[in-house]
Amino acid sequence: MMNSATQVTTKALVEQQSYAKTLSLSSRKKATSAISGLHDSRFRGRGMDYQESRVYQAGDDIRNMDWLVTARTGTAHTKLFQEERERPIHIIMDTNVSMSFGTRKEFKSVTAAKAASLLAWAAVKNGDRVGVMSYGKNGIHHEKPVGGKRGMMRLIAHLVQSSNHEADNVTPLEEALQRLRTIIRPGSLVIVVSDFYHLGKDVKRHLIQLSKHNDILSLFISDQFEVSTPLPAVYGIQNQDKIVVFNSAKESEKKSMQQKQNQHLENIYENIQKSGVPVIPVMTDDKLEEKIKQGLKSPSAAWSSWRKAL
Repeated sequence: MMNSATQVTTKALVEQQSYAKTLSLSSRKKATSAISGLHDSRFRGRGMDYQESRVYQAGDDIRNMDWLVTARTGTAHTKLFQEERERPIHIIMDTNVSMSFGTRKEFKSVTAAKAASLLAWAAVKNGDRVGVMSYGKNGIHHEKPVGGKRGMMRLIAHLVQSSNHEADNVTPLEEALQRLRTIIRPGSLVIVVSDFYHLGKDVKRHLIQLSKHNDILSLFISDQFEVSTPLPAVYGIQNQDKIVVFNSAKESEKKSMQQKQNQHLENIYENIQKSGVPVIPVMTDDKLEEKIKQGLKSPSAAWSSWRKAL
């Protein structure tokens, strides 16, 4: 029988629909907001869909000339476009081995999949299209944004398969973002869900480039054991196929762990937050819908209060 605390299940992701009823991705309207324009962001520029071609008229933008129709008919034609009604949303999901860890309630991989599903249900409720790109132990795989429940079912199936797949490969976030830049349309919303252990040296550059024409939000998925010093004791931590013993009662091991924890948070600040991407911290034992709702309201406040509580 599948353990829902350590493996992602379809049932758990479908259940997130009920929690998404009070969640909104369209509440960020002010330009001063940390994630202004999560929806209907005019200054970002929504994508445009081709509608039809008609005979060229004086004043038409020459950049929209339909040269194929013009050549075929012998008469100048121009393309007409209409603004996309549904915003494409790309969820970038970390499935590296480091996500298969947790000491409270469930694995980070399970929390991450639930969070992604919760946000996706909220997006579909708002009439947007949702897609997912997973990166990690099984390489990079992508499902293009699709609207409605059809899009949600494709996303859920992808999350279940990619999160539960057994492999030992490591894929950094930078490679997923590089791939995303080749397929994303301007005006999209990008949501990165990760523990940020595998970033890559060019992740900051890719985030900055993506943010020029899209909005980006991130969820930092972590476990209390990874961000705070545990009580003095001897802990056995399974790391892939071996068990690592950690003694928090020894000052040297305790200090080494604290240094690694601080360095990890510094890496997040330098590469993610300094790229202008807001970070919402989510722990494996959090009440997920409450934490994300508070985070969407003010990511900076959510991060500050979380750091103070450590």
